[in-house]
Order: sequence, then C-alpha cells, then structure tokens
Amino acid sequence: MMKNKTLLISATALMAVAPLAALTSTTQAASTDADTAITKTIMHTSIGYDKNGKSTGNKYYAYRTVNVMTTPVKINGDFYYRIYGSNQYIKATNIDGVTRKITHNTYIYRSSNGRTSYNGRWKLYAGQTVTTYGGSYKFRNGKHYFRVGGPQKQYIKSYNLGPVISVNTNVNTNSSSSQETNSEETTVTVTDKRAALCVEVPDKDAVQPSGKYAKQGDKFTVDRLEKGTRADTGSDGDDDGELAIYHIKGTNYWIYSHSVKAAKEIPTVTYNKTKKSLIQFTKPTDIYNADGTKIDFKGDQVRKQGGSYRVDKLLYIWVPSEKKAELFYHLVSNSVYSNHGEVTFSDGYVKASDVQFDPDSTALTPSNTAAEAQAAAVKK
Repeated sequence: MMKNKTLLISATALMAVAPLAALTSTTQAASTDADTAITKTIMHTSIGYDKNGKSTGNKYYAYRTVNVMTTPVKINGDFYYRIYGSNQYIKATNIDGVTRKITHNTYIYRSSNGRTSYNGRWKLYAGQTVTTYGGSYKFRNGKHYFRVGGPQKQYIKSYNLGPVISVNTNVNTNSSSSQETNSEETTVTVTDKRAALCVEVPDKDAVQPSGKYAKQGDKFTVDRLEKGTRADTGSDGDDDGELAIYHIKGTNYWIYSHSVKAAKEIPTVTYNKTKKSLIQFTKPTDIYNADGTKIDFKGDQVRKQGGSYRVDKLLYIWVPSEKKAELFYHLVSNSVYSNHGEVTFSDGYVKASDVQFDPDSTALTPSNTAAEAQAAAVKK
C-alpha cells in the first residue's frame, strides 16, 4: 500500500504526461453576436429538422462546426439547436451528448475487432460516467456501439452502458455553460508534501507506484473514489478505515485519499461490487425457466437468504400463466438455499419484483423490451 514517497514533480510536468482531452462540444461565442449564436462541434452526423420536428432531408456531418442559436428549443419532448440564420434544427444530443454510467468494465473500440484509447486509457470501469453522442451505431458484427469521442473513432459497446442519467445540454438561458457539472466529480488538493501517483497493474486488481509524485497544493479533478481490492483495503473495502483512492480524470493516475483534501464528497464505490451485479432473496421466491414457466421443486421454494447472489442479465420474459411479460434476473449460480435444504437447476431466472438488487453493485440494463418478449413467445 502506498503512503509517502520521496520524489517530486510539478503540476506542469504532470500535465505533460497526461493525455490531451478528447474533442468535445465546447462552445465559443460566434463573432457575429455573442448573445445570439455560438459555435459548436457536431459530434454525431445529424439530420436537419423543421420547427415541428419533421426531417428536412439535410444532413450535417460529424466533427464539423456550426453556428447555432444559444438557447435550445424543445420540440416533441427533445431539445434542438436552431442553426443560425436558418430554420433548420439539429438534435442537441448530437452536439452536447448525454451522460451515462458504465455498468460493465469496457474497452474502447475503433471497429468491430479493433481497440483504441480514450483520454489515454484503454479500459473504462463500471461505476464511472462517460458522455455519449447521438444514437448507437450497428457494427458489422451485429452489435451496437455509442460514440464517446472524436474525430478519431472511439466507441463503447451499448451493452456496457446504462440508461441516460443526465442531459449535457444547458437549458438555463441565464448560464453561459454548455454542459452540466457531473455530480460524481470533484476537485482535490494535495495536502502531503509529496503524494504518490499510482497506476493500474495490467491484468491485476491492483495499483502500483508510477514513480511520479504531486506536490502540496496541486489540484486535480477526480471522477471516482474507490475502496476494495484495488485500493488495498480488502475485497469488501472494510479494511484500513477511511482509506480509499481517487482516479484523476483524463489520466491513468490514481491518488490515495489520505494525501488530498476534496472540495466535496462524491460516492465511494467498492471495487469488488463494481465487478458484479448482486441480488438478495428477501422472501420465499420461485425460480423460473427461460420460457417463463416455474421450475417445479416438488413444493420446495427458495427461502430468504443472508447473503447475495450474482446475476448477469436483466431481461423481459413472457410468463404464459400470467399472460404478460415480466422483468427477470438471470442467476449465475445453479443452486440456492431452500426451505428444505438446497435446490439445483441448470438455468434459473427470478422476477426482479421478487428480489432486492444491491444498489452498490453494477446495475444491469434490460436487454429487450416487454413487447419483444411477447413477440418472441408468439413465434414459438
């Protein structure tokens, strides 16, 4: 575990080793009228729309700049920017993007089978947030990906991302900021004379000293506070009291919490839980097959459990006996404690409404819709 080391680098040196930020839709005032129009970068190829939300057929390509009116307009529930000097509108999400939470550790891709980096990192972790732009793309492998940067190709599999947690478009006309502040970010100030900067150990759940250090008074934006295995505080994060590690945004570096003072608190995540999705059985529960029928345990039933069980899928399944689709979790385990000992099965599902999901573990996103589950059942 890293405490105090004896090497010093300046904040300038740290910035030199940190990667350049990816292209974003940062705005600049248009020279014609700063209160009327601003210049933005289109991050996702966009269709032009009229004031009623009807397509005009015009196309605006990614990574080109465009002058738009400062105040976004809401059309049919979505926000649009009107192009300066015309009656064409572009969806704001294709410019400002939206914030999503990463639900599974993920690589960044430039193609179906080619990986790339994003802000100097080749891998992003569950619990972090990322900005995505526009709708998803379907690659040649049949999977869907969201764009997270540019102009180089940078995509994340949609499967590894949760639903939108915030829209980055600033709808407050009294503010000049184009994006909302991420509530899970804060600024930390180094309080130690020398604070070690750590990096992840490849293919291991750990960090190690990088040989670089920050000095007292240096400030960094951090986007994750973590306990657990990687922070060397035990698998459950309970060891070593309040010790944790911060991830320095836009870099590969981590810094221990005892070496800094944070401007505000951000949620602490436990590394062990961010790698898993967990549920608890809080009452007697039935287990189902993939076709929506109950597994017959000859009258036995899963009982209330003291521990947690891993799940790896969240999906709708048509339940024939109820004539409706229900949301189910897929169990990783093939056995569960029951009222009379233990029951085993080859492939088990439990209703989401019958169990309690651990909010500190990795959230799952439904892989289908209720309508799709019903349609699949009708085809059989």
